Amino acid sequence: MTARPLARALSPLPEESLPGLLLRLAYRMERSPARVARLCGLVHRQNRLPGEYLLSLPSERVGPFAAATRLNVEEANALTLSSLAAVYPPLASVRMDGSRNTTAARKSWAASVSSRYCATCLSGDGSPVQSLYGGPWKLRWHLPVSYACVTHRTLLSHTCPSCRGMPNRPTNTERQGLITHRATSGLHPAQCRRLMPDVHGTPAAHCAARLDHDHRAELMSEADLSLLLALQQRIDQRLVSGQADDASRAASHHYFFPDLIVAAHLIRLSWPDGERYAPSTSMADFIDRHVSSNVARRRTPEPDGRTPVAWDAPEDPAECAAVLVAADSLLGHEELDDAGMTDRVRSLAASAFSRHPANIGASLRRMDVSSAMARALLGHAQGFYRAGGHRHARQSLPSRESRFRIEHVPALLPQEWLSAHFGDLLSLWVHLTDWKVRHLRRVSALKLAEMSGGGTWPDCAKALGIPWNTAQQSLKVIRQELNSRDLWPDFERCVESVASQLDWRTDRIHYRRRRELLSSWQVPADDWAGLCRGLEQFRQGTTSPTRNTATVLIWAQVTQGDHLHSPVLGTLRDSGCSTQRLVASINQLRTPANYKGGKRELLHRLEAYSDLISAACDRPTATLHFT
Repeated sequence: MTARPLARALSPLPEESLPGLLLRLAYRMERSPARVARLCGLVHRQNRLPGEYLLSLPSERVGPFAAATRLNVEEANALTLSSLAAVYPPLASVRMDGSRNTTAARKSWAASVSSRYCATCLSGDGSPVQSLYGGPWKLRWHLPVSYACVTHRTLLSHTCPSCRGMPNRPTNTERQGLITHRATSGLHPAQCRRLMPDVHGTPAAHCAARLDHDHRAELMSEADLSLLLALQQRIDQRLVSGQADDASRAASHHYFFPDLIVAAHLIRLSWPDGERYAPSTSMADFIDRHVSSNVARRRTPEPDGRTPVAWDAPEDPAECAAVLVAADSLLGHEELDDAGMTDRVRSLAASAFSRHPANIGASLRRMDVSSAMARALLGHAQGFYRAGGHRHARQSLPSRESRFRIEHVPALLPQEWLSAHFGDLLSLWVHLTDWKVRHLRRVSALKLAEMSGGGTWPDCAKALGIPWNTAQQSLKVIRQELNSRDLWPDFERCVESVASQLDWRTDRIHYRRRRELLSSWQVPADDWAGLCRGLEQFRQGTTSPTRNTATVLIWAQVTQGDHLHSPVLGTLRDSGCSTQRLVASINQLRTPANYKGGKRELLHRLEAYSDLISAACDRPTATLHFT
């Protein structure tokens, strides 16, 4: 299909949208927008001018349109939202085609075919062209995150000052197109195209009120206006330049808008719990008005028959601005504190999810957001990712930004770590036993694994080689102990202290490598004979130490694991053999009352041997035989 150049073309104005240019061309040519669209090769089947052209022009349409308007292809595409898709991620995934309406685009905060506007911008800049045909309908005004004009320091408008209708929003169930009432000619680009009903309620004539006159913005204090304009300026800078505010934020720039949108959802879903993030009472009132009207809309069908969607951005610019300013405060974008943001969002998310069906939280978790936001949205049960219910890929995300990895975590927290970081917590326990301490060491290791490797506690237990039922029992014991005295925050502070130390250590131990190297290892016979030299009295009796006894104890010391989960004992269980004699032999050596004489000497030798094995495991080329 070819298109001849229009006899009277117009150059696009800065940031002008496709429908805006078509309206100006139609007014200049004294033709309807539908006729101009046909001359430009844009008319779809059934003479439609589809709303999806706002997102992007099909490849078979962009060439004829560019030729007719005397533009190149790049200039033609710049009139559509495809030019912003790289900097505004919601646009990258939204679709509007012939079988879909525009609800999905509004629901995902991608775009609205109906545009907000600044009356002063529409009135033009005083140049001859803009005095005749008006200023630009700006492309960014179709984005939900555009709520104010920074140039003229005012909120945008979203309704006609005369009929209160929304620009380009049909008055009936007609599918929303690029331009409403496209067959009507003679209207100025800044005139309202909405049909007004007659005395019988039947649409009769166009409103035709000028949108570039009689601008009435919401009244608000100068302090509130300055706050929302500051955020709008940051938003505009990202939309126009695609650059982060400064170099330190460049890595997270991609997630600025997704995080802001999710935070806005949380402000609304948890309201009024998020009221503390509104900068003033008047801003909180705007949010309250929006939330209240949204609830009412869901209970009362709209006159035009559309079903309200709870995910839509607020249509009113003042309400939208208030929600986004509160969302930005929740995120703390000026603080560069991901950990603090995660804690704030997690608290508000818990409140929001407790009030709504489970699919609400699941929908938010599926969004492509930053790691800090994803961690905050994942469900937690007493310090751990929830193990039950719907599993999501983001549960594999570490629960904090860690420099150490899960392979640096042993199955039992080493005793020296426990002494250095858990002293205050243990002093608060009423009945402290070795049994409870062992459970605490195991649960602490699970938490460190979640911090560094992600996953639910069963995932972490599997990664550390801890049987599922053992991990579950340890969690049960520790939860009972901590819940009885409200000590979960103390526990989390202790584990965070360990994690912080691991972050800065340069000599981290690769415990997973140690477990792998020792998975089928046994003390060589010659080495065992050397360890027992001069201690022949241990070679008698059913509970006397054996090579397997030494192997288990060395494995437990080197890997910092539970001796009951050692490969030797596991092999015996798998083969159906009894482990009673071996366990009794181990217990004989480990019992404090027996820590004397020859037994004490053997333990000293095993500790020294374990140090050699540890050093061998940590070398790039390990050898596990010593004489």
